[in-house]
Amino acid sequence: MRPLPQVMRQAIKSLVVAALFGYPIAVYLADGYLTPSQLLAGLLLLLAARVLVVAWIRPERRTRDAILAGLLAASAVAVLWLLPDVELGLLRLYPTLFALAVFAMFFGSLFTEKPLVERIARLMHTDLPPQAVTHCRRVTWVWSGVLFLNTLVSLYTAFGTSFQVWSLYNGLIVYFVFGALILGEYLLRLRLRRKWDAT
Repeated sequence: MRPLPQVMRQAIKSLVVAALFGYPIAVYLADGYLTPSQLLAGLLLLLAARVLVVAWIRPERRTRDAILAGLLAASAVAVLWLLPDVELGLLRLYPTLFALAVFAMFFGSLFTEKPLVERIARLMHTDLPPQAVTHCRRVTWVWSGVLFLNTLVSLYTAFGTSFQVWSLYNGLIVYFVFGALILGEYLLRLRLRRKWDAT
């Protein structure tokens, strides 16, 4: 069987990632139709699918990723069989844990030679001027701060607000905040680039 084109594989990967990001809205819409155990099993299966897609795209770690995907799928089955009465409140922690993991990636990279934003920038521009390198570190600090605040807010919505507010923030509002931050940084970068080119 011929392998799918790279564009198709990336599209499938994006669909799985979008499903994970939209999970809070899915939980809200499924309330009353699916049990918390079924929702948790669905989340585990989505994570397994995400790992399998990565294994498909990056064959050098295929064995390890396939084992991890199998463990996640087995966990989904175990949840359905052994934990039929999962508390809905536990599902609210998923966005918080995800936000904490992303924050750790950005913040931890600040203590390395190249912060995460610089690594991303070098994928598109191999030669960065010194001003751009400094800017990338500052942007990484900003993202770390925003991600930390998002983790705290997400944790608060998990335990201190209604199910509707939790779904609205974690499934919609937070992405508008991140989108605004990305757009603002992009516009600032264009302005700074003209300044750097002038000097």
